Amino acid sequence: MEHRKDIVGLMNDCIGCGECNVVCPSYNRGGCDPMAVLKGDESKVKGCIGCGGCSEVCTYTDPWKVMMYMNCHVNGLEVPQVFRDTGYHIPKGADIDIPPADYYDKCADVYLAPGCLVNGVVPFLENAGVRALDAVGMFADRLDTGCCTFPVHYRSMTDEERDSIKREGTKDSDGKKVVTLCPGCSNEFASSGIDCIHIVEALHSNLEAIEGLVDLDMKVCIQPGCHLRHLEKEFRDVVEATGATIVDAPIGCCGKVVPGISESIMEERQKDMEGADAVIVGCPSCFIRYDSYENGIPVLHISELVAMCTGYEETLRFHRN
Repeated sequence: MEHRKDIVGLMNDCIGCGECNVVCPSYNRGGCDPMAVLKGDESKVKGCIGCGGCSEVCTYTDPWKVMMYMNCHVNGLEVPQVFRDTGYHIPKGADIDIPPADYYDKCADVYLAPGCLVNGVVPFLENAGVRALDAVGMFADRLDTGCCTFPVHYRSMTDEERDSIKREGTKDSDGKKVVTLCPGCSNEFASSGIDCIHIVEALHSNLEAIEGLVDLDMKVCIQPGCHLRHLEKEFRDVVEATGATIVDAPIGCCGKVVPGISESIMEERQKDMEGADAVIVGCPSCFIRYDSYENGIPVLHISELVAMCTGYEETLRFHRN
């Protein structure tokens, strides 16, 4: 099978410096080999967790885009039927005993796009997102965008096809800014020219409002998530504005869900953060990984942390840890 011309072009731009392998958490645990994939050995993509660290250090090409495409190709992944039926990558989860999020309909300042994982697995985070935005004076309405096409399955599509899906999903935003709870979503929408930011950016623009809320007496570690690393400073600022004390620990990937690789990464994260009351994340996928780790450090999405400053802790009863 011939590969897409844009992917071949990116592979040809590789100079073979090996920096991608140095930062790859999977390679360092005997998993994938990004440079080998760039040099044509597509079998070496297996074990890729899609963290994107390879492209952050590469100044010549875009290894992450190649890895995502090859991962889709090698594993024969296709757009799932549930997306064709519902517009989301995963089906909506069972109803839980929590009131609907208190949206502001057409008088809202911004739109909140929950995303697939929130809509389908952790819907209570949507409530926390609305509460957090409300706490800083940003009133939200809900935007049902469907899938942002971030999951690896959508690399079976062309970039143009994915752009079209993202623009269709956000066409009803009425010129208002779209806020997401997921960095994959915010990055994907923004890459297609859509006015979209992650909630940490919205909260960071209103730090004084957070500082005026009740301080939290907590010791926390921060793990923004792989695709939110570019906002690490803003993430830290928001957490500190809540009054929580940040316990320094290495920031890294949660491990995603790759057998033989993920377990080792998560064990390392847990060990690094021993002694913290909670780990604060900015990604629903990270939230699910930390929350499902048996006897692990309790996890809070950053929207929950800010919501707690207003006395809202309703979402905590749905946590496993």
